[in-house]
Amino acid sequence: MSNLLAIDFKRTEPLSMTKSLSDYISTSYAEHPDTYQDDFRVLDELRADIVNLEPHQNALNRLLKYHAQLVFISSKFPIDTGIEFPWALVNNTDKKMNSFRNMYYERACVCFNIGAMYSQLGNIENRNSAEGLKRAYSYFQNAAGSFQHLRDTIIPELRIAPTVDISTAALTVYVQLMLAQAQECFWQKGALDQIKDGLISKLAGKVADYYESASEGATHSSMSSLFTTSWTSHMQAKALHFSAVSQYRKSSECISQNKYGEEIARLQIAERLVNQGLSQRDLRDTVVNDLKSLQKAIHKNLSRAEKDNDIIYLEPIPAEATLAAIGRADMSKPTLVPEISNPVPLMNEHNMLLGVPLFSRLVPFAVHQAASVYTERKERIVKEDIGGKFDELTGVCYSQMQALNLPGALQAMEQPVGLPPSLLSHIDEIHAEGGVRGLHDMMETVRTLSRQNSAILDEIFEALQQEADEDEVMRQRFQGRWNRPTSASLTVAFVEQGRKHRETLETARKSDLIVKNKLEALMTTWGRSLELLSSGRAEVERAVPNTTSAPGSSDPEIVDDLKMLLEEVDQMIKARRIKLDEIKRIADEDDIGPALVSITNKLTANSSAVKIEPAHFEALFQEQLKKYDGYKRLVKEETATQEDLMEAIQETNKAFVASRRSNAMVHQREKALQNLDAAFQKYKGILANFKEGTQFHRDFEKILVRLRDNCRDYFFARKMEAKDYLRTQPQSPVQTSPYEVASAPPSGGAWDPSLGVRFGGSPAAGAAPISAFDHSRPSPYSAPNNDGRGYGMDDAPGGRPQNFAQQLQQQFQQKQPAQAQGHVHVQAQQQQQQQPTSPPPAYPPAPASGGQGQINRGWDPTKGLYFGGKPKN
Repeated sequence: MSNLLAIDFKRTEPLSMTKSLSDYISTSYAEHPDTYQDDFRVLDELRADIVNLEPHQNALNRLLKYHAQLVFISSKFPIDTGIEFPWALVNNTDKKMNSFRNMYYERACVCFNIGAMYSQLGNIENRNSAEGLKRAYSYFQNAAGSFQHLRDTIIPELRIAPTVDISTAALTVYVQLMLAQAQECFWQKGALDQIKDGLISKLAGKVADYYESASEGATHSSMSSLFTTSWTSHMQAKALHFSAVSQYRKSSECISQNKYGEEIARLQIAERLVNQGLSQRDLRDTVVNDLKSLQKAIHKNLSRAEKDNDIIYLEPIPAEATLAAIGRADMSKPTLVPEISNPVPLMNEHNMLLGVPLFSRLVPFAVHQAASVYTERKERIVKEDIGGKFDELTGVCYSQMQALNLPGALQAMEQPVGLPPSLLSHIDEIHAEGGVRGLHDMMETVRTLSRQNSAILDEIFEALQQEADEDEVMRQRFQGRWNRPTSASLTVAFVEQGRKHRETLETARKSDLIVKNKLEALMTTWGRSLELLSSGRAEVERAVPNTTSAPGSSDPEIVDDLKMLLEEVDQMIKARRIKLDEIKRIADEDDIGPALVSITNKLTANSSAVKIEPAHFEALFQEQLKKYDGYKRLVKEETATQEDLMEAIQETNKAFVASRRSNAMVHQREKALQNLDAAFQKYKGILANFKEGTQFHRDFEKILVRLRDNCRDYFFARKMEAKDYLRTQPQSPVQTSPYEVASAPPSGGAWDPSLGVRFGGSPAAGAAPISAFDHSRPSPYSAPNNDGRGYGMDDAPGGRPQNFAQQLQQQFQQKQPAQAQGHVHVQAQQQQQQQPTSPPPAYPPAPASGGQGQINRGWDPTKGLYFGGKPKN
């Protein structure tokens, strides 16, 4: 038997993590877990490989590999994914396991076994050879490093009270014990190499210090259940042994220094210490033999020294208190291998021992949140700071042109008969959009979609209330025995999300009403002109007066100058549209994802428990958004250019008006053409409002349907859970359970699982019950957030569920986008002829599909992971 101690492994039981991690991926990442089947398989295999261990290098490698994967996946999954990790206390021979739903507990126990493995490898080394001593010395230091890492790094992040064997106090004992045994190996190597007695004495003294420190911790009352008498006696005996060795070797040095009295004093101390060591109980034979061997050497040397001093040297023997303290030579320290301290970079470098990281394609949800924050800021710049300013400039331009009766005056003069090409184009465009009738049809479509969305919300709340009522019936029936979680505690997120959706829908109705009033005001002011434009080219041509008289004798040079300036206006506005499309394309392709992942990996390299927040990426956001600074400057340049151009037009128009003769027919034609052009601009504005409203309600419907699907899943899970729970309850003849399926057709609140879950109406024939985890359903549509300026939804993940129904409730909470409240204030005043012809929209931009010229406002899981950029094909 060895004269050193080896720490036993903590025992565990086989388990599979596939189901829980698969569920978490499907609920939290909205990805199909089948993508990670190989990762699940490998992780379960690694876990199985550490259940039965033996002291061997291959077993150590398995532990290191599994531990490295735990470190990496801790950045992908929360600490609690619903997996119960069972581990027995070290030295515990019964079958009792301490199980916690805590991935850090699993990592802590694996790290403990790594330390235990190092201790056992060191213990089985042949320490009769120099090479064996070196290996044992290294193993014990590695063991100390593993236990220290567990104590100082992992346990503080555990979030639960550690079991006694991985408590700070216990791990401190293990660290000191392993350092003592490493120091002992170094001392033994020094003795074999016959180094000087003074240095050997210092090495032995440090061995004694380590054993003494370990002994003090192990004998504390809180550790009585962990360390047996044989272990505490071993550590105490070892401390006394090496204190005696230190004095013995120091006495040998005294001979060479002619300190014969001190030699005797130190030998006497050594003799007393070794005798105390032999008095310890339950010692191993090897330890006893070491003590007896030392005792024999001390006794022999003490007899010789006393005889020589009595006859020859006659030196006084100093008191123990007057002796100089023996120095210490500490040659041991906790050594942590990089495979434990920083495994992720090694895995990323395809380390042969650790392998490649599992679930590497699974991006932490915090990165999605950060990407949403960046996308929101980016689109605010594009929509408001650039696009909004461009629209405002264009509106001012049209308003000023209209005030100058341009281009109508010029068109009437140049073309006294017929319709100008620009007006013909306007007529065709309005006709293609359905004219005035089309506006009223779109208004009715918006109203219908709004009613449908309201009905879906009603179904959701009615279903949640029905489930809560049925649960309350069972609580009243079984009283305190029906102790599963209440419906109210599980549906907090459902109800809160539904409430927010209701608020958003109410805000949408207000915006719908604003647009409706805006249409009525538009028809009051511009109705005749819009009806005329909707009637077609022939009717417009008959309505616009012609003039057969010669146009005013305007100066041809002035006319040419004015035409050139108006062409510059057209080119300026077209250039803005092109530039805005370019900006949108750049924003659409602005993929910040890789940079976010890189920063996240750096933040979690040393501790996957680091809470990733958008603030961590603030510097990156600022740097990436600089690419839009040039376009912001362009807006200022465009403003100055337009001001100069409009000033030139006003001056030239004055000369144009002054140079022509007044003609009543020409004036009527000018006014008619100008009014039709203005009416067209008004039509375009209200049409855009209705299109945006329609798009919003269609996208909002997808989100509400997704919420309804999640509620169905929750409803179904609670039904199944209740039926299982009901079987464990003593039945009462007084009342029938709402969860029992009757032979008669169901009615009222009763529910037949064979008919599936439905909300209103009858199920389709042969309809199957809805699966609680139906991955064939489409992914939720993530609509934008507009900071109170319009309709929008954003993602709001939650915590982890506690049971099957809670898991489904959490599936909703993490998948369902949460809307932002807000609406756009739209002035519904009567439009005057001199107002800008491009009014502000009543709706915010609807969520784009990510195509060219559109801004991708949300993450569509069906298209893979991309951040503002185009999805990879």
